[in-house]
This record gives sequence, structure tokens and C-alpha cells, in this order.
Amino acid sequence: MKLPALLDEITKTVEIDDSSANEHVLLAQKVSDLADMVGWADGPIDPQRQFAERFETLMELLRLRHAQTSEPSVAALHDVLAELHGAIDRHDRDLAVKRDADEDDEF
Repeated sequence: MKLPALLDEITKTVEIDDSSANEHVLLAQKVSDLADMVGWADGPIDPQRQFAERFETLMELLRLRHAQTSEPSVAALHDVLAELHGAIDRHDRDLAVKRDADEDDEF
């Protein structure tokens, strides 16, 4: 599943008041699977930081949902989403540093 579709699915699920713990766990697994693959991306994943705001918004929605319900599955989904966000940021930053270093090496 591609990142935009996954973020859309999470948004829809979070906005449904009666979403189940099973739905949260399945989404958390999809997010975790995607996070595991970040390092394999050939280029930047979010160079314009277009997904960064979506991550922040979703994590805030999940924090609010957890405050209302205290569902552990909501907290777990929040945490793996934060891990994916961090993995993408690190990946893109590392690529930018590598490109800068490669440019400095050219004479």
C-alpha cells in the first residue's frame, strides 16, 4: 500500500467513532510494514514535506481519540505512525546529507 492511501485509510478510521481495536491493529501493522521498507527507497520520500503535516494532524487526532477512549490500540497506532514519520524524515535527511557530501567531493 502506498503512503497516501494508507494515510487516507487511517484518517477515515480515526474519524469513525466506533472503529474497532482490530481495525487499529491492522492499520498499525500496515504502518509498521511500510516503516520497515523506508530504507529501501531510492530517493527522497517526502522532499516537499507534503506528508509531514498529514502525519502531525493524524497523530493529534489519535492523541485526542486516546484521551477520550483510553484504547491501547489507538496509542499503538499513534506510536507506529510516529515511527514511520521519523523514519521518513531520517531517510530524506540522510539522502540530502549524502548528496551534499557527493557534491563537495566533485572538483
